[in-house]
Amino acid sequence: MKNAAPLILALLLTACGGDDGEPGNSGEPGGPPATDISSLNVEVNEVIFTHGVATVNYSVNNQDDEPIVGIPSSTYIAAQLLPQGFTNAGNSSQWQYFTSESCTSSCTGELVDHKNGKYSYTFSAAFDGMNEMSYLPGATQRIVIKIGGDSLPDGTALPTTNQNFDWQDSGEAAYTRNLITMETCNTCHKDLAFHGSKYNEVETCVTCHSEGKVSSNDNIFPQMIHGKHLTGFPGSLADCQTCHANDETLTENMNWARVPGMEACGSCHTDINFPAGEGHPAQVDNSNCVACHNPDWTMSVHNDGGNDEALAQFNAQITVASLSGTTVTFSLRLSNPVTGEVYTDSADKLNFVADLRVVANWGTSFDYATRSAKSIKLQEIPPKSGSAGIYTYDITDLTVPSGSESDHGTLAIQGKLCSSEGMLGDCANEQFSSVNIKSSHQFFSIASISDEGRRIVVTNTTCGSCHGDQALNFHGSRNDLEQQCQLCHNNNMMADASAVNPSIATADFKHLIHGLHSSQREGFEDLNYPGQIGDCAQCHTSNDTGTLTAALPLSNAVQPLSIDNGTFTSATAAICSDCHSSTNAANHMTQQGAVFMGTEEDATSGTESCATCHGQGATADVLTVHPIK
Repeated sequence: MKNAAPLILALLLTACGGDDGEPGNSGEPGGPPATDISSLNVEVNEVIFTHGVATVNYSVNNQDDEPIVGIPSSTYIAAQLLPQGFTNAGNSSQWQYFTSESCTSSCTGELVDHKNGKYSYTFSAAFDGMNEMSYLPGATQRIVIKIGGDSLPDGTALPTTNQNFDWQDSGEAAYTRNLITMETCNTCHKDLAFHGSKYNEVETCVTCHSEGKVSSNDNIFPQMIHGKHLTGFPGSLADCQTCHANDETLTENMNWARVPGMEACGSCHTDINFPAGEGHPAQVDNSNCVACHNPDWTMSVHNDGGNDEALAQFNAQITVASLSGTTVTFSLRLSNPVTGEVYTDSADKLNFVADLRVVANWGTSFDYATRSAKSIKLQEIPPKSGSAGIYTYDITDLTVPSGSESDHGTLAIQGKLCSSEGMLGDCANEQFSSVNIKSSHQFFSIASISDEGRRIVVTNTTCGSCHGDQALNFHGSRNDLEQQCQLCHNNNMMADASAVNPSIATADFKHLIHGLHSSQREGFEDLNYPGQIGDCAQCHTSNDTGTLTAALPLSNAVQPLSIDNGTFTSATAAICSDCHSSTNAANHMTQQGAVFMGTEEDATSGTESCATCHGQGATADVLTVHPIK
């Protein structure tokens, strides 16, 4: 008999509700069986081998540490880990799959429900020989327990839960293979789950998508995932750390750079046939890869080439701004945040500045007066005044509607610098190439700069969770998705009246983004949004009161949809019909006072009563009926 030392491994999924309760001791029932279940804690207490057959003893509690009794179904997956280099020099570690056994009305093995939140499952046979694999004493072993997705006998729903437990014969696993986290995957995908939503942890996926289990090597996890992300990936494929985020808690942190191999590398570099020597010197195996592709080299070619380091040496800050008539006057300070140095020369005299522009528009409370925001190129014009690193400029001919003088405007900064290997340098030198700065914005009033301005609906952080931090560059170097895009992409851009759904046939930012991400906009039908399209919280942020900005009623700043035949659609109907575009949906909105392609007077008359049912706290609150996480 081989006895694993008693171990406890707990997975605490995020609780969605419930009070604190009176928790019991870890691994022991905390009192009467749970009746309120919003999350499950699975604790593996021990794995015992009898004549080579494994029995896993575990407990299941709810978010308040109350025992769960009568779980109707479960799945148990077993595998072992072959260490790096075990199969051949240069090869990465890899999982070997033994078996997957399930319990529903009957069990492959034997399940005992101890009726106190504790369970025991004995596999049907010894692992040794299963799936034609040999059990390796001393190797890291893995058990995955899958429960949930069904209900207790009394009808209480059980959330789907996967728990993995890794151990070695002598006790706790000294080594395991964890390269990425599900949290990283879900920054784009949100609640990613497969095979009928049964499996929702990356540790489960890699256990089954392993050599000897899948029918094709293309479905081994690294090759499969790389291949699936080759098309439609919202960020840079060259930046491995988009998915392989640097995380010191991972046992195989930075494995992608340390252990190069034909299988993983070839799944992205699909134009290379390593054994045949096509596109790369011939390599019959992975034993020689690290000789050339050492970690430092691999990281250097799979990152931004030092761009972030170079950009950290430059900051453009608007220190003063005011409006006189239709002219905004502002002062700009250029500095090096790394050294604290202020660049005493103006932008037109700094040789590492390839392009530096400031864009302006007026009217933050009504989403701007014009689509034609005004701009100047600072690298091409001298300042009107200034010294010692702070220089003053004018932007003229803003559109300032009569009566809006007490409103606010926005100044946005964009540009390109020249850099090489993390250093700024002379743009005239071919050694240095241009890189986009991270755009920024500053609100201003008639008298001064201001923190008050256009409402914030999305942020660079929420967009960056998929696309990378201000990595989406449009029209050259505009990447402040939070505020800059809206200076031009606003209601003054008209929709196409001939379109089947005019609301997604406009470049107005809010409608443009909805149409793109829902794959409805012409030319983007194949865009594969990686998350749950109805989860507004993936892009929208929360306002100062903590309310998601997708909530109704809409801000008074949201204008009706302008259509190029002179008609208008009322504001809420236009937003909702970005996604809800069916005839039935339009009829429903019209019955509640919405106006489609009517006069501007009708579209702004306030007859929409959408918030009565769909407003905050109402019976069909937008924030409740959408699958918002």
